[in-house]
Amino acid sequence: MAGQILGDRYQVERQLGKQTGRWTLLTRDLQTQERVVIKLIFIDEQLEPDDLKLFEREVEILKSLSHPSIPRYLGYFEQDLPNAKALALIQTYVEGRSLEQCLQQGRLFNEAETKQLAKALLGILSYLHGRTPPIIHRDIKPSNILLANRQLYLVDFGSVKRVSGNDTTAFTVVGTYGYMPPEQFSGRAVPASDLYSLGATLLALVTGTHPSSLARAGTNIDFSKISSISPSFADWLGWLYEANLDRRAKSVQEALEALDHGRPSPPPAAPAIAPIRKPADTKITLSKDPTFLEITIPSRMGQIQLQIDQYQITLSSKKLGISAGRSPVSARKDIHRLEYQKPAAPFTSGGEEDPHIAIWAGDQKYELRGTPPLTKPELDWLAYELSSWLKLPIS
Repeated sequence: MAGQILGDRYQVERQLGKQTGRWTLLTRDLQTQERVVIKLIFIDEQLEPDDLKLFEREVEILKSLSHPSIPRYLGYFEQDLPNAKALALIQTYVEGRSLEQCLQQGRLFNEAETKQLAKALLGILSYLHGRTPPIIHRDIKPSNILLANRQLYLVDFGSVKRVSGNDTTAFTVVGTYGYMPPEQFSGRAVPASDLYSLGATLLALVTGTHPSSLARAGTNIDFSKISSISPSFADWLGWLYEANLDRRAKSVQEALEALDHGRPSPPPAAPAIAPIRKPADTKITLSKDPTFLEITIPSRMGQIQLQIDQYQITLSSKKLGISAGRSPVSARKDIHRLEYQKPAAPFTSGGEEDPHIAIWAGDQKYELRGTPPLTKPELDWLAYELSSWLKLPIS
């Protein structure tokens, strides 16, 4: 594509990046002779609606931004290509190296350098989060941060989200594994989500290791294995890179203050729930990973199956292999309550007090029951697993 003229004005010099249906090109503006970046998205039958929505949002948000460390919006046009049509976003070109390139070349950053980078990035986030409504980047990572002329730049606003009013959700799941906080797996994004990604990025810079590969003590990073940073800085990084949103730094201002003066004392931890093992005699099956959970409960005539993934929750029943019904589908982000109706004595099968577990998503209730009724060890185990995985208390 080198040499091709786009928009009757921009001559392609080389490709900077390529994803399915999207190209990022370095071009020269033939009117000004300046280099500019053009991001193309192809309009064809393979285009996903979410991809187009994110591209249009990037155009809209870049138009509204004016910050020396963020590429500037220059224009937007449609381009006819031999086999398709494309939308093109034009923005200023930053000639520098990404922090990811620095890491690939074996460059590590000491504590003083990392703190300088942290303050610069927090300054950019302060601008974004201080907009009305706040703007969440949602994909902070070393490859999206450039060093040029001793200045830091935050690039690639293809995942940004505006948060208006009480809306803290974005059903399109975006981000990069290892740098993306747990809440983004279910489509939620808040200012503290960017702080988690910042913490992950800084950890990569001081260790030269992808955050997902760092040694852990339980669910947290084992900072005793990172000898290159001080205990106070390790504590600050761990505060940003905290999986539990309630225990993470809440704002840029709070993070900046703590970087210089130490972070505030963390709130007391909730009492730990003792792990409950799967009963040895149960026929219930449960499988899970960080983004998917499935529970299958056999009954006399068939089975009940609960599935929760990063987008939705479903509950279906089968009788002798034939589908016998399915509850309405709800969004995963709407799950807000976990109820456990424990067995009562005397017990009458089929009554309202049948022992069961209920998950509420909005106004929709998803009940896990059995025929015969589930035993107390089975219910205790399922309640523990669901509470731990959903991060919801048991009611």
